[in-house]
Amino acid sequence: MITKSDCLLLLKDLSDRGIDTKEILSKTVMSRDVDIDCLKFINDNRQLDVTEFYKKIRKSYNAKKSKLYGNLVKEDISPDEMLTALSSLLLQILLFSKKATNKQMFLRHARADEISMVLGLYFRNYDLTNCMKLMNLIKADLKAIESIYR
Repeated sequence: MITKSDCLLLLKDLSDRGIDTKEILSKTVMSRDVDIDCLKFINDNRQLDVTEFYKKIRKSYNAKKSKLYGNLVKEDISPDEMLTALSSLLLQILLFSKKATNKQMFLRHARADEISMVLGLYFRNYDLTNCMKLMNLIKADLKAIESIYR
């Protein structure tokens, strides 16, 4: 999950690199939540690691090398598939984080801690409620991220 603070930090970094961020910065400061235009601006000027990550897993899915992306966006998913998708996603996040430009920010944006937490809760109480809620958030993340690089 990309926060407003992350956006402001990334805009400051772009500004330090000589990119004019005044207009989008003022819009971001005035908005209550993270603005999709801000994310698009940042991604257009500095590829976000999380965007590159989701492009990579989608490309693997399109090349029929992995079912992960398909399971993440699937509407009707079995409990076993959901648990496998979440654990597989966590593994892929950890592997990708080795080459991320900002590992901690990437792990946060990719929801690694949340995935780990809901899987841990499931292993303690076998309740899928939190897993289902997180899958819906991840689907929303995917849609938002895809909208900024199309």
